[in-house]
Amino acid sequence: MSLPALDPAQLQAVRAFVGHLNALEWEPLAELLHPDFRHQYQPASIVPPDGKETRGKADFIGVLQHNLLVVFKFIKWTIVDETHGVDSVVLHLTSNGMSKSGREYGNEYMCTFKLQGDKITRLYEFVDSKYSSAYFGALRAE
Repeated sequence: MSLPALDPAQLQAVRAFVGHLNALEWEPLAELLHPDFRHQYQPASIVPPDGKETRGKADFIGVLQHNLLVVFKFIKWTIVDETHGVDSVVLHLTSNGMSKSGREYGNEYMCTFKLQGDKITRLYEFVDSKYSSAYFGALRAE
């Protein structure tokens, strides 16, 4: 019995996603997302400011644009490790940045991307919940 073949275009799509995110290239990033794309923060204890546990393509891009154009002066993600399975890619990422108010930002993520062909259908974004809660709580208090 043979295992299904891994599709290198999927790993390329996920790497391109990170590249477009770092370059703030919204249209090319959106083109990588399936029309039925869904994003979800993990773990369940993370409650996004908008209260949405799951968001579609347009809402996801909107959240990215707000955070990266309004909240942060700059931010960059770096791929630490990657695991490619059948129709899925898992990335361990770190980020470094600065809020517009001058607060340094450095978070860590495990992101699971589900794909159909070379389109990303789901993104489960696991964040350092302790760090995120403290950072954004302090940012809101400024």
